[in-house]
Amino acid sequence: MQAIPTVFGIMLLSFLLLRLSPADPVALMVPHGADIELEDRLALREALGLNKPLPAQFLDFTWQAIRLDFGNSFYYHRPARDLIFERMPNSIQPAILGLILAVVVGIPLGFLAALNRGRRADHGIRVSSVVLSSTPDFFLGLLIVLILGVQLRILPIGSMNAVGTDCTLCWDRVWHLLGPTILYANGGLAFWPRLLRTEVLELLGQDFVRTARAKGLREQLVMSGHVLRNALIPVVTNFGGILTLIFAGSVIIERIFNWPGLGRLFFDSALSKDYPVIQAGIVMTSGLLLLSYILRDITYALVDPRITVGK
Repeated sequence: MQAIPTVFGIMLLSFLLLRLSPADPVALMVPHGADIELEDRLALREALGLNKPLPAQFLDFTWQAIRLDFGNSFYYHRPARDLIFERMPNSIQPAILGLILAVVVGIPLGFLAALNRGRRADHGIRVSSVVLSSTPDFFLGLLIVLILGVQLRILPIGSMNAVGTDCTLCWDRVWHLLGPTILYANGGLAFWPRLLRTEVLELLGQDFVRTARAKGLREQLVMSGHVLRNALIPVVTNFGGILTLIFAGSVIIERIFNWPGLGRLFFDSALSKDYPVIQAGIVMTSGLLLLSYILRDITYALVDPRITVGK
């Protein structure tokens, strides 16, 4: 129930920001220097619903959002919902693979760094995490394109498939996914090892861990059943808004690799003031954000035995 006013507030703020911005969608749609009569401009505004007062436009927007019908795109002249659903699989592929890569590699590295505190492995993992966290995504992406794509010709420069190839599950698509996946995983590979290292080191000094060892439990059971499970609790916390990454994609990544995903669609729509597409993206992203937090709270109860459902 608390999510309902939250979504309404997000819709209201996004609507006002779009409508109060200085650019005019009709002026952007008309070619520069085109000789168009004032009557034609007014007719175009009326066709787009921009001639109504702002309260009336917001009511239309709210009613459309309830029905998940956001109208036709000003630029593509197609339903905004259809455009988003078409681009969604393209953004899901590199985002999911990048998340899996970051978790599968980052969490074990953090655990390894904690168990080897003060040794070479610990120093190497910490230095690597700091370097990755200090490197902007756009710079790392350009390095991947320049070195691995242009100079060494190991990875393709951009797009989803080679020219003349159109497939979803094939080696060519996997080859094109490598660059965006590495860039998506960059943030997680910089963050998860440091987070897990801190949590594991703190848990190793707790009383319940010392008690488990004093009872004669094997070290493997102590690490897996007591330390690792409790160390994953903050990991679950940081998964709160993970669905929004899958939905919205990354504007920087998709622009660098020329990837036709949602991030690129929203960026182009923002430049052309395509209200229906932008509003549809904001509403759906907000809904997924709230759903992420609900799923996070449910996962809490599965990971942390101290949390129970209130009666």
